[in-house]
Amino acid sequence: MHTPELLALVAVATIGPRARAWATSTSAAYPAATPAALTRLAIRQFTRFGAFTSVFGALAGSYASLALVSTRSLTDAELVLHVAAAHGFDPADPRRAVDLLVITQVHDSVAEAEEALAATSGAEPTASGLGDAVWRLGRMFVHRSGGWTVLRAINRYFPGVSLLGAVLTSAADAQATAARAVTYFRRLTPR
Repeated sequence: MHTPELLALVAVATIGPRARAWATSTSAAYPAATPAALTRLAIRQFTRFGAFTSVFGALAGSYASLALVSTRSLTDAELVLHVAAAHGFDPADPRRAVDLLVITQVHDSVAEAEEALAATSGAEPTASGLGDAVWRLGRMFVHRSGGWTVLRAINRYFPGVSLLGAVLTSAADAQATAARAVTYFRRLTPR
């Protein structure tokens, strides 16, 4: 059960080529644009995208926390891969899955993420190995949906708070992910 790792690999395979095409076309349209300028453009675009998709998550009723976790994960993947492309990295390279897992804080280090990705090609974990995977997935879900539960409770007394809260927290979360991505890719050299 390597759900976050498999999702990262699928995100790289699906979103990576689109991010590469975006970086290529944007650089061609604006030849004087620096990697920092492309990064700012990607951050602005996907912070706005995250806020927009969170509106739909907030309207999902009893499925709201699941919808918000899903839209947040999609926003993070789009943001990280576009920032990688802006910094000259190939966003479709499977190594970006490691970067995605570290930047989104699923794993604490590159070595941990690489080890977990290597394990995805092995046999399914036994019952004893399942606990770690469930813990990581649960930690990600609780981290991303904990605040939503509080907002839903407040929304019972003040209608509309959940919608406003979803938009604001989504934008703040996207900004935090963007800051981690920029820091991460600035210290690497393009591979």
